[in-house]
Amino acid sequence: MEKERTLWSNFINWLSSRPKFSGFLLFFFLSFGTITVSFLRNQILKEQEQKEMIYILEEVHQNIEQSLKNCYTTSVSLALTLNNDGIPQNFDTIGKRLVESNPIVSVVELVPNGVIKYIYPLEGNKKAMNLNLLDSKDLRIEAEKSVETQKIYFAGPFKLRQDGIGIVGRLPIYHNNKFWGFTAVIIKLETLLKFSGIDAVDQTNYYFQLSKKNPNTSKEQFFLPEITDLSKSYYVSKPINDSDSVLYLVAKKQHIIYTPVLLSAILCFIIAILFGFLTTKLLKKPQELGVLLKEQETRLLKNEMKFKSVFDQSTIGFAIIDFNTVELLEANKKFIEMLGYTLEEIKSMGVLNLILPEDVDSDRSSTLKKLYDGQITEYFSEKRYLTKSGKHIWVNLTIYPLKENDDKPTSHIAFIKDITADREAREDLKNTLQLVTEQNKRLLNFSYIVSHNLRSHTSNIESIIDLIDSAESEDERKEMMSLLKSVSISLDETMNHLNKVVNINTNMSLTITPLNLKEYIEKAQDILSEQIKLNGATFVLDFPENTTINYNSAYLESILYNLISNAVRYRHPERKPIVTIKAYVENDKNVVEVSDNGIGIDLKKNGDKIFGMYKTFHNNSDARGIGLFITSNQVQSMGGTITVDSIPDVGTTFKIYSK
Repeated sequence: MEKERTLWSNFINWLSSRPKFSGFLLFFFLSFGTITVSFLRNQILKEQEQKEMIYILEEVHQNIEQSLKNCYTTSVSLALTLNNDGIPQNFDTIGKRLVESNPIVSVVELVPNGVIKYIYPLEGNKKAMNLNLLDSKDLRIEAEKSVETQKIYFAGPFKLRQDGIGIVGRLPIYHNNKFWGFTAVIIKLETLLKFSGIDAVDQTNYYFQLSKKNPNTSKEQFFLPEITDLSKSYYVSKPINDSDSVLYLVAKKQHIIYTPVLLSAILCFIIAILFGFLTTKLLKKPQELGVLLKEQETRLLKNEMKFKSVFDQSTIGFAIIDFNTVELLEANKKFIEMLGYTLEEIKSMGVLNLILPEDVDSDRSSTLKKLYDGQITEYFSEKRYLTKSGKHIWVNLTIYPLKENDDKPTSHIAFIKDITADREAREDLKNTLQLVTEQNKRLLNFSYIVSHNLRSHTSNIESIIDLIDSAESEDERKEMMSLLKSVSISLDETMNHLNKVVNINTNMSLTITPLNLKEYIEKAQDILSEQIKLNGATFVLDFPENTTINYNSAYLESILYNLISNAVRYRHPERKPIVTIKAYVENDKNVVEVSDNGIGIDLKKNGDKIFGMYKTFHNNSDARGIGLFITSNQVQSMGGTITVDSIPDVGTTFKIYSK
């Protein structure tokens, strides 16, 4: 050790005796550092510019994507004009509404068998009438893409027959499982660019370009009046979904070296020269060098004090931990406040014991070894810490090794940030998104049911009225009037069913109270007493008499009534019905299970539509297919789920899960 000190002292004395060499050596290292830092700063500025371009491009791209998604809704709505025979109904009226409701769409078309037969508005677009897309060399390839993918495809941009440049979104339609043709929406290029928000972007430093590959030549075509040769330009790009178009954001100037970086590098280089010169001068003046060393000591002491101040007053937690024993050496005030323990309590308990067991890494030793050996420079993870109050908090944990004299690390510093609020917000957002998605699915299914059922009744009424007008005798008219009355009664019944479903889905203020399950089962038994006696049904209640569940009283009564009445109604002809009702907890959820020994349901055949509206699976004349649909909607509106398990000729089991 003494020998090493002697060698070092000799080396310092040797440098001190050669001021010019020492000054040049210092200049060399400072210049090298200047070049390195300037290079890194230049790279950072490039990355910042790239991030800015990506952000601008992403915002415009999202606007275009959203506009095209709205066009998909318009195409689907246009497809719904087809009646059961595949003939469009009220095309002009619906087309006008769709164009008015979606300002990005200029024209809507129906293209049966690939031939344009319906256009709105027709004025100014007559040139496209009777155009056969599948026989057109220029249009066939892009038209066939939508058929191959069986989804909407946006062809173009290209020159339209009715003049101008536009994009055409074509959605293939299938009628009775056969290709019928397309619905098409035409978007003028200038309209799309207007709604994309390109005009709102400051184009002092950048400009946009839009391109696509020509389907016949496979060459890239550009459509905006800017530079089209991008080989020497710096740009970012992103393809537009459901099309072959690509959106570019191009920098007007390509910076190899940024001016601020160059000026800083020159300044630092000058400083390096000055430092070299001053070092030479200082080495000639040992007394002045001693003063300088004293100043450096004072500066280091101040930096240490600043570090200590930052360490103690930081808004995130700091902890210094021994590398070998994993014992806490020091922690700042914020870390101690997070956990609620004193520093001595944390040390005595062990910092690892405060992490929830399931969050402790199984490969912790391997990770620490990699930090120790320098294979990794940091370790990052999210963990839960148990506080003194018994609650747990989520934290971002980042660990860096602390070294002394460039040797192996003896400890590591941990940065701990409380992210409990962020995690809870993320979980709430996830639950909200799931709820909205589920509600949208139910709304789409219900709109289809309303459209189908009302259209069926109105079609029947129209047919009967036509028959009344053409009847030749009074008897025929009376017969038709009787049929008209029957259809009217059926329509009223349908409207009542739909109204019940609407009431369930729009009732946002349900009253939930603890309800005695046995009392509500007895209510259903009282209502169905005659059917129960007539069929000789028996009940097995497998739960304590005081069992309660948190539910809406009207919904619980309706659900139990529907399930018990189905169990009695669809009994097996060779045995008396036995209805078994259980209540228990499964995976932290309350479960009410209703089982019977009836005729059962073929789930392989009907499993996907068992809770559908007007879906029946037996030949009972009184079956309406509405009870299970309403029951399912009631359960879902309470935030629960309902499942079914059934074997034909054995029986059926329904399970209702609630929070």
